[in-house]
Amino acid sequence: MQVKSMMSFQVATLVALLAIGAFSMPQKQTFSHEGVGYAVLNHTVQPAPDGCTINSVKDVASVCAACTKINVGSFSVPAANQPLIMNLKQGTTVTFTGTIKFDKHAVNGYLMEIIGTKVNVVGSNTHQLHGRGEQYWDGKGGAGGPKPTFLYLKATGGSHFAGLHLKNCPERCVAIDGSNDITVSGFLVDNREGEPGKAPKGKEGHNTDGFDVAKTQYLTLKDHVVYNQDDCVAINCGAHMTIDNVNCDGSHGFDIATGMSKTDQARNIVNNVTFKNSKLFNGMYGLHILTCNDGGKGSVSNINYENISIQGPSDYGIMIQQDFSDKSQGSTGHPTGNVPISNVRFNAVTGNMNGKYSSALTIRCASGACNNIGLNNVKITGAKAKNECTGYKVNGFC
Repeated sequence: MQVKSMMSFQVATLVALLAIGAFSMPQKQTFSHEGVGYAVLNHTVQPAPDGCTINSVKDVASVCAACTKINVGSFSVPAANQPLIMNLKQGTTVTFTGTIKFDKHAVNGYLMEIIGTKVNVVGSNTHQLHGRGEQYWDGKGGAGGPKPTFLYLKATGGSHFAGLHLKNCPERCVAIDGSNDITVSGFLVDNREGEPGKAPKGKEGHNTDGFDVAKTQYLTLKDHVVYNQDDCVAINCGAHMTIDNVNCDGSHGFDIATGMSKTDQARNIVNNVTFKNSKLFNGMYGLHILTCNDGGKGSVSNINYENISIQGPSDYGIMIQQDFSDKSQGSTGHPTGNVPISNVRFNAVTGNMNGKYSSALTIRCASGACNNIGLNNVKITGAKAKNECTGYKVNGFC
């Protein structure tokens, strides 16, 4: 099944990234989208019909209930009005044109929710959604107290979200949940102000995942730039997804992370996901598949990584592990087979490591719980530690 959108957004090539070659001394890699734009949309902002422009929080509910062509201007969202919920009529087109700033609201949940069927949501080149994450950051993320996820998307029917600019997410940036047949393209997720060394000590961003995806099918996620301090893209459960031309700086890479639920097996299944044509700069991890040894049953299958460049992660280039504890949020050294991993392909994955204890390839599988894992044309240099293969051997690597 191919995801289709209701209107044609002509999204130019997202970024022109610097070509990175081999290097002899460990160093932070250079990455910038400046000067070329993160998402140049061929989208002219048209006036909305009378009564269909949102210029304050008090307009949101009535305009969304009445209109199918909506423009959204500039305003602030007080804590008492969060989450800002846009429950759209079927077939609605929304254009963000101004700056929306969210006052601090230190609770779990969301700052903003957009929900609809066959909707088209686009950000003009002048807009910004500002989460004011700098008011929350403490360098600890969720461990430092409740912090909201910035943007929640739930959409179906060929919905398309394009060109949104998110700045300073308090914690997770975009959560896509319960969606089917959806395209999300051309976002700039910008948490650079939370980077260690830029933010004041003890005021860094943490757990600022770029995109978290759960219980979603037929998703196309493409043409994004993400600056953050956790997973760039994390898939928790779902099927039939393509992640294409996503470029990340400072992240924990592309992550399949599942097996957390002890009661809902559907939340522990990931199937048919492809990551391709993307670049990862700096951060901790490159490509990561983890299952929880203290969760319920599930499966991870048919996962493909194609044409991926990994530049400068400090810890792991490629890691597959079945020993992750959801309770302790770390590796235990005791893999279990409650969530088998099968049919995983890494093709044309290249890059350089940059860490004192860095590893190019680490596999920690329970006996018989990992099958048909293949690496073709994979070359990751600069690692200081040897490859590790526990429970599954890969010819030519370990």
